[in-house]
Amino acid sequence: MEEAGYKVILDAEINTFRRFQRREDERRAENLMAIWRNPEVKAVISCTGGYGAMRLLPYLDPEVFRKNPKSFVGYSDITALHLWLMRRAQLRVFHGPTLDDLFPGANDPSAQSLITALTTPRPQTQLGRGSARSVRPGNAVGRLTGGNLSLVQQTVGTPYEIDTRDAILFLEETRDPMSVVDERLLHLRAAGLLRHVRGIVFGQLSLDRSEEDEFEDFLLDLVSELEVPILMDFPAGHEVPNLTLPLGTEVEIVADGSTGWLSYREDALAAPEDRPRLSLV
Repeated sequence: MEEAGYKVILDAEINTFRRFQRREDERRAENLMAIWRNPEVKAVISCTGGYGAMRLLPYLDPEVFRKNPKSFVGYSDITALHLWLMRRAQLRVFHGPTLDDLFPGANDPSAQSLITALTTPRPQTQLGRGSARSVRPGNAVGRLTGGNLSLVQQTVGTPYEIDTRDAILFLEETRDPMSVVDERLLHLRAAGLLRHVRGIVFGQLSLDRSEEDEFEDFLLDLVSELEVPILMDFPAGHEVPNLTLPLGTEVEIVADGSTGWLSYREDALAAPEDRPRLSLV
Protein backbone atom coordinates (compact mmCIF):
# COMPACT_ATOMS: atom_id res chain seq x y z
CA MET A 1 0.00 0.00 0.00
CA GLU A 2 2.91 2.34 0.67
CA GLU A 3 4.35 1.54 -2.75
CA ALA A 4 0.99 2.59 -4.19
CA GLY A 5 1.41 6.01 -2.57
CA TYR A 6 -0.55 5.58 0.66
CA LYS A 7 0.48 6.79 4.09
CA VAL A 8 -0.34 3.87 6.37
CA ILE A 9 -1.42 4.08 10.00
CA LEU A 10 -1.63 0.82 11.96
CA ASP A 11 -4.22 0.51 14.68
CA ALA A 12 -2.41 0.44 18.06
CA GLU A 13 -3.99 -2.91 18.97
CA ILE A 14 -3.60 -4.61 15.63
CA ASN A 15 -1.57 -7.50 17.11
CA THR A 16 -3.67 -7.94 20.25
CA PHE A 17 -4.94 -11.47 20.82
CA ARG A 18 -8.73 -11.33 20.94
CA ARG A 19 -10.91 -12.84 23.64
CA PHE A 20 -14.65 -12.81 23.18
CA GLN A 21 -15.65 -10.67 26.14
CA ARG A 22 -17.92 -7.65 26.30
CA ARG A 23 -15.25 -5.40 27.76
CA GLU A 24 -12.99 -6.14 24.82
CA ASP A 25 -15.85 -5.69 22.34
CA GLU A 26 -16.45 -2.22 23.76
CA ARG A 27 -12.76 -1.31 23.48
CA ARG A 28 -12.55 -2.52 19.89
CA ALA A 29 -15.65 -0.50 19.03
CA GLU A 30 -14.11 2.62 20.59
CA ASN A 31 -10.90 2.06 18.63
CA LEU A 32 -12.83 1.80 15.38
CA MET A 33 -14.82 4.96 16.10
CA ALA A 34 -11.63 6.82 17.01
CA ILE A 35 -10.21 5.94 13.60
CA TRP A 36 -13.41 7.13 11.97
CA ARG A 37 -13.24 10.47 13.78
CA ASN A 38 -9.68 11.08 12.58
CA PRO A 39 -10.00 13.61 9.73
CA GLU A 40 -6.63 12.59 8.28
CA VAL A 41 -7.82 9.03 7.60
CA LYS A 42 -9.60 8.72 4.25
CA ALA A 43 -9.80 4.93 3.92
CA VAL A 44 -9.91 1.99 6.31
CA ILE A 45 -8.86 -1.53 5.27
CA SER A 46 -9.29 -4.62 7.39
CA CYS A 47 -6.18 -6.72 7.88
CA THR A 48 -8.02 -10.05 8.00
CA GLY A 49 -11.42 -11.67 8.42
CA GLY A 50 -12.24 -14.49 10.80
CA TYR A 51 -14.84 -13.91 13.49
CA GLY A 52 -15.93 -11.19 15.88
CA ALA A 53 -17.14 -8.19 13.86
CA MET A 54 -20.76 -8.90 14.81
CA ARG A 55 -19.84 -8.47 18.48
CA LEU A 56 -18.91 -4.80 17.94
CA LEU A 57 -22.22 -3.67 16.52
CA PRO A 58 -24.11 -2.98 19.80
CA TYR A 59 -21.36 -0.56 20.86
CA LEU A 60 -21.08 1.49 17.65
CA ASP A 61 -22.71 4.92 17.25
CA PRO A 62 -24.14 5.38 13.73
CA GLU A 63 -23.70 9.16 13.94
CA VAL A 64 -19.92 8.83 14.26
CA PHE A 65 -19.78 7.03 10.91
CA ARG A 66 -22.47 9.07 9.17
CA LYS A 67 -20.71 12.36 9.94
CA ASN A 68 -17.26 11.09 8.89
CA PRO A 69 -17.70 9.07 5.66
CA LYS A 70 -14.66 7.08 4.56
CA SER A 71 -13.89 4.25 2.19
CA PHE A 72 -14.08 0.98 4.12
CA VAL A 73 -12.75 -2.27 2.63
CA GLY A 74 -13.00 -5.90 3.74
CA TYR A 75 -14.94 -9.11 3.24
CA SER A 76 -15.97 -12.35 4.95
CA ASP A 77 -16.58 -11.49 8.64
CA ILE A 78 -16.43 -7.80 7.71
CA THR A 79 -19.80 -8.26 5.96
CA ALA A 80 -21.40 -7.64 9.39
CA LEU A 81 -19.86 -4.15 9.53
CA HIS A 82 -20.65 -3.49 5.87
CA LEU A 83 -24.35 -4.22 6.26
CA TRP A 84 -24.54 -2.31 9.56
CA LEU A 85 -22.86 0.75 8.02
CA MET A 86 -25.17 0.68 5.00
CA ARG A 87 -28.36 0.25 7.00
CA ARG A 88 -27.66 2.28 10.17
CA ALA A 89 -25.27 4.97 8.88
CA GLN A 90 -26.39 5.15 5.23
CA LEU A 91 -22.81 4.73 3.98
CA ARG A 92 -21.40 3.00 0.95
CA VAL A 93 -18.58 0.50 1.45
CA PHE A 94 -16.28 -1.78 -0.54
CA HIS A 95 -16.32 -5.57 -0.54
CA GLY A 96 -12.68 -6.27 -1.29
CA PRO A 97 -9.46 -7.93 -0.18
CA THR A 98 -8.08 -7.69 3.33
CA LEU A 99 -4.42 -6.79 3.74
CA ASP A 100 -3.34 -10.41 4.12
CA ASP A 101 -4.72 -11.16 0.62
CA LEU A 102 -2.52 -8.65 -1.18
CA PHE A 103 0.77 -9.36 -2.91
CA PRO A 104 3.41 -6.74 -3.69
CA GLY A 105 3.73 -5.61 -7.27
CA ALA A 106 1.54 -4.13 -9.95
CA ASN A 107 0.40 -7.46 -11.43
CA ASP A 108 -1.76 -8.65 -8.53
CA PRO A 109 -5.35 -8.34 -9.84
CA SER A 110 -6.80 -8.06 -6.32
CA ALA A 111 -4.47 -5.18 -5.48
CA GLN A 112 -5.09 -3.51 -8.86
CA SER A 113 -8.84 -3.65 -8.37
CA LEU A 114 -8.55 -2.29 -4.83
CA ILE A 115 -6.37 0.68 -5.79
CA THR A 116 -8.67 1.52 -8.69
CA ALA A 117 -11.72 1.47 -6.41
CA LEU A 118 -10.03 3.71 -3.84
CA THR A 119 -8.74 6.29 -6.31
CA THR A 120 -11.32 6.42 -9.13
CA PRO A 121 -14.84 7.58 -8.25
CA ARG A 122 -16.43 5.68 -11.14
CA PRO A 123 -14.09 3.13 -12.79
CA GLN A 124 -14.95 2.40 -16.41
CA THR A 125 -14.26 -1.32 -16.09
CA GLN A 126 -16.52 -4.31 -16.66
CA LEU A 127 -15.87 -6.19 -13.44
CA GLY A 128 -15.77 -9.95 -13.87
CA ARG A 129 -16.00 -10.04 -17.65
CA GLY A 130 -14.36 -13.21 -18.98
CA SER A 131 -14.46 -14.89 -15.56
CA ALA A 132 -18.07 -14.68 -14.42
CA ARG A 133 -20.47 -17.17 -15.97
CA SER A 134 -23.95 -16.27 -17.11
CA VAL A 135 -26.59 -18.80 -15.99
CA ARG A 136 -29.61 -16.61 -16.73
CA PRO A 137 -29.24 -13.89 -19.35
CA GLY A 138 -30.43 -10.34 -19.01
CA ASN A 139 -29.39 -6.99 -17.60
CA ALA A 140 -30.61 -4.80 -14.78
CA VAL A 141 -29.63 -1.74 -12.75
CA GLY A 142 -29.77 -1.59 -8.97
CA ARG A 143 -27.91 -0.83 -5.78
CA LEU A 144 -25.28 -3.49 -5.05
CA THR A 145 -25.54 -5.22 -1.67
CA GLY A 146 -24.57 -8.49 -0.01
CA GLY A 147 -21.33 -10.18 0.98
CA ASN A 148 -20.61 -13.38 2.85
CA LEU A 149 -23.74 -15.54 2.86
CA SER A 150 -23.48 -16.67 6.48
CA LEU A 151 -23.12 -13.08 7.74
CA VAL A 152 -25.93 -11.91 5.46
CA GLN A 153 -28.17 -14.57 6.98
CA GLN A 154 -27.26 -13.46 10.51
CA THR A 155 -28.71 -10.00 9.85
CA VAL A 156 -32.23 -11.36 9.28
CA GLY A 157 -34.57 -10.00 11.95
CA THR A 158 -32.08 -7.39 13.22
CA PRO A 159 -32.25 -3.56 12.93
CA TYR A 160 -29.51 -3.83 10.30
CA GLU A 161 -31.15 -6.57 8.21
CA ILE A 162 -29.87 -6.56 4.65
CA ASP A 163 -31.99 -4.37 2.39
CA THR A 164 -32.52 -6.22 -0.90
CA ARG A 165 -35.32 -4.10 -2.34
CA ASP A 166 -34.53 -3.29 -6.00
CA ALA A 167 -30.95 -4.42 -5.37
CA ILE A 168 -28.31 -6.43 -7.18
CA LEU A 169 -27.54 -9.13 -4.60
CA PHE A 170 -23.95 -10.40 -4.34
CA LEU A 171 -23.22 -13.53 -2.28
CA GLU A 172 -20.06 -15.53 -1.59
CA GLU A 173 -19.18 -18.32 0.84
CA THR A 174 -16.27 -20.54 1.82
CA ARG A 175 -15.70 -24.14 2.85
CA ASP A 176 -19.36 -25.00 3.36
CA PRO A 177 -21.10 -28.06 1.91
CA MET A 178 -23.91 -27.51 -0.54
CA SER A 179 -26.51 -28.37 2.09
CA VAL A 180 -25.44 -25.43 4.28
CA VAL A 181 -25.50 -22.99 1.37
CA ASP A 182 -28.90 -24.46 0.49
CA GLU A 183 -30.37 -23.84 3.94
CA ARG A 184 -29.06 -20.26 4.04
CA LEU A 185 -30.52 -19.42 0.66
CA LEU A 186 -33.82 -21.01 1.64
CA HIS A 187 -33.84 -18.85 4.76
CA LEU A 188 -33.34 -15.70 2.69
CA ARG A 189 -36.17 -16.74 0.40
CA ALA A 190 -38.48 -17.59 3.32
CA ALA A 191 -37.72 -14.18 4.87
CA GLY A 192 -38.82 -12.50 1.63
CA LEU A 193 -35.35 -11.16 0.89
CA LEU A 194 -35.09 -12.60 -2.62
CA ARG A 195 -38.52 -11.43 -3.78
CA HIS A 196 -37.58 -7.94 -4.96
CA VAL A 197 -33.98 -8.30 -6.15
CA ARG A 198 -33.18 -7.15 -9.68
CA GLY A 199 -30.21 -9.46 -10.21
CA ILE A 200 -28.05 -12.01 -8.39
CA VAL A 201 -24.26 -12.39 -8.49
CA PHE A 202 -22.73 -15.49 -6.92
CA GLY A 203 -19.06 -15.04 -6.17
CA GLN A 204 -16.67 -17.77 -5.13
CA LEU A 205 -18.68 -20.38 -3.22
CA SER A 206 -15.85 -22.91 -2.61
CA LEU A 207 -18.28 -25.83 -2.76
CA ASP A 208 -17.33 -29.47 -2.99
CA ARG A 209 -16.55 -29.76 -6.71
CA SER A 210 -18.63 -32.92 -6.98
CA GLU A 211 -21.70 -30.91 -5.93
CA GLU A 212 -21.39 -27.97 -8.32
CA ASP A 213 -23.68 -29.24 -11.09
CA GLU A 214 -26.33 -30.26 -8.59
CA PHE A 215 -26.04 -26.92 -6.83
CA GLU A 216 -26.56 -24.98 -10.03
CA ASP A 217 -29.73 -26.97 -10.77
CA PHE A 218 -30.97 -26.28 -7.23
CA LEU A 219 -30.10 -22.62 -7.51
CA LEU A 220 -31.96 -22.06 -10.75
CA ASP A 221 -34.98 -23.88 -9.36
CA LEU A 222 -34.86 -21.78 -6.18
CA VAL A 223 -34.92 -18.48 -8.05
CA SER A 224 -36.88 -19.60 -11.11
CA GLU A 225 -39.82 -17.33 -10.28
CA LEU A 226 -37.62 -14.21 -10.03
CA GLU A 227 -36.81 -13.88 -13.75
CA VAL A 228 -33.70 -11.79 -13.09
CA PRO A 229 -30.17 -12.02 -14.56
CA ILE A 230 -27.87 -14.36 -12.62
CA LEU A 231 -24.09 -14.68 -12.70
CA MET A 232 -21.98 -17.41 -11.10
CA ASP A 233 -18.23 -17.78 -10.52
CA PHE A 234 -17.80 -14.03 -10.16
CA PRO A 235 -14.14 -13.41 -9.11
CA ALA A 236 -14.79 -12.07 -5.61
CA GLY A 237 -14.64 -13.86 -2.27
CA HIS A 238 -12.28 -16.29 -0.58
CA GLU A 239 -10.25 -17.23 -3.66
CA VAL A 240 -7.92 -15.39 -6.04
CA PRO A 241 -8.60 -12.90 -7.49
CA ASN A 242 -10.84 -11.04 -5.05
CA LEU A 243 -12.06 -8.01 -6.99
CA THR A 244 -13.29 -4.94 -5.10
CA LEU A 245 -17.03 -4.27 -5.36
CA PRO A 246 -18.81 -1.00 -4.45
CA LEU A 247 -21.58 -2.05 -2.05
CA GLY A 248 -24.35 0.53 -1.71
CA THR A 249 -23.54 1.99 -5.13
CA GLU A 250 -25.79 1.71 -8.17
CA VAL A 251 -24.37 -0.79 -10.67
CA GLU A 252 -25.49 -2.57 -13.81
CA ILE A 253 -25.44 -6.35 -14.08
CA VAL A 254 -25.07 -7.79 -17.58
CA ALA A 255 -25.46 -11.52 -18.21
CA ASP A 256 -24.61 -11.81 -21.88
CA GLY A 257 -24.29 -15.21 -23.54
CA SER A 258 -21.73 -17.26 -21.61
CA THR A 259 -20.17 -14.49 -19.52
CA GLY A 260 -21.25 -11.37 -17.65
CA TRP A 261 -20.05 -8.41 -15.63
CA LEU A 262 -20.83 -5.56 -13.26
CA SER A 263 -20.23 -1.92 -14.08
CA TYR A 264 -20.57 1.28 -12.07
CA ARG A 265 -23.59 3.45 -12.84
CA GLU A 266 -22.65 6.23 -10.39
CA ASP A 267 -19.71 7.46 -8.33
CA ALA A 268 -18.90 5.49 -5.19
CA LEU A 269 -19.05 7.50 -1.97
CA ALA A 270 -16.00 8.90 -0.23
CA ALA A 271 -13.51 8.18 -2.96
CA PRO A 272 -10.32 9.63 -1.42
CA GLU A 273 -7.97 12.02 -3.11
CA ASP A 274 -4.58 10.84 -4.31
CA ARG A 275 -2.17 9.64 -1.64
CA PRO A 276 -4.62 9.56 1.29
CA ARG A 277 -3.79 8.34 4.76
CA LEU A 278 -4.91 4.76 5.14
CA SER A 279 -5.72 3.07 8.43
CA LEU A 280 -5.36 -0.71 8.77
CA VAL A 281 -7.48 -2.41 11.44
